[in-house]
Amino acid sequence: MKAILTFIAIAFGLSIALGLFIALTGGHNSPYIGLGFISMFIPAIAALIVRVTMNEGPQINWKKFPLKYLPLTLLLIPVVMHAVMLPLTIVQEGSLPWQDWLSPQADGLYHTSAKRGWGILTKTELIKHIVVNAVVGLIAVSFLALFEEIGWRAWLLPRLENKMGARLAVVVTSLIWGLWHVPYQLSGIQSVDTSFTLMTALKMSIGISFTGLIIGWFWLRTKSIWIVALAHGALNNWGQYAFKYMSDFKVADEMTVLSGGSWGLLVVGIFLLWFCLPKGRERGLIQN
Repeated sequence: MKAILTFIAIAFGLSIALGLFIALTGGHNSPYIGLGFISMFIPAIAALIVRVTMNEGPQINWKKFPLKYLPLTLLLIPVVMHAVMLPLTIVQEGSLPWQDWLSPQADGLYHTSAKRGWGILTKTELIKHIVVNAVVGLIAVSFLALFEEIGWRAWLLPRLENKMGARLAVVVTSLIWGLWHVPYQLSGIQSVDTSFTLMTALKMSIGISFTGLIIGWFWLRTKSIWIVALAHGALNNWGQYAFKYMSDFKVADEMTVLSGGSWGLLVVGIFLLWFCLPKGRERGLIQN
């Protein structure tokens, strides 16, 4: 337990320190906002410190990558989120507010926004750009997510599981993981809204925790760091992918739409943890 508490203290201490630095230097407009990516290395750094000082390191089988889980890993979280958020957007907005450049102009071509830098494209070229953008984004984000997962799922979750059983361990790990994001949301690292409040940050963190139930289930099923890293990457890059191509909402509260996706993940996470655990795992009988 001392190692667990030390790991949590280091992870939260570093997140608060980074959040304060960004907040005190201008928040989202800080000239150092680019340092926000460091946040994803913090859990692995905390695990490394505990390993060096207390000989309590993560036990990772780097060769374990069950390919049969790959489609579910990449699609489950994004599909659940979009299945809830897209209909909710239609109900509130009347339609999906796609950006204008996604419609062909009089010349039959797609004049993409200057911000994207894709230029003027045919339909086939546009599809290729969107696909490449999605794949490259997933790879980049999953690489960063790997360092988070070394700490949360590969280090913390197995230790909590041995103390309280699999289901409760996943829940507790997910809540801790969600609350760990609060300093980033309040500081501007993960939000551009200058009116961002503590209550809003807590709501977003609880939504992140709901996702942790599914990622935790993936760890219990596969014990693969690559699988949970890709699931995390799919959340960050594909979870709201369709909305990257939409205009600002005119009527709907974007937080309400996002919350709807989070509640969908909660339902799926509860189902997976209750009905789809490996035999014996629910009581923590399987040692890591």
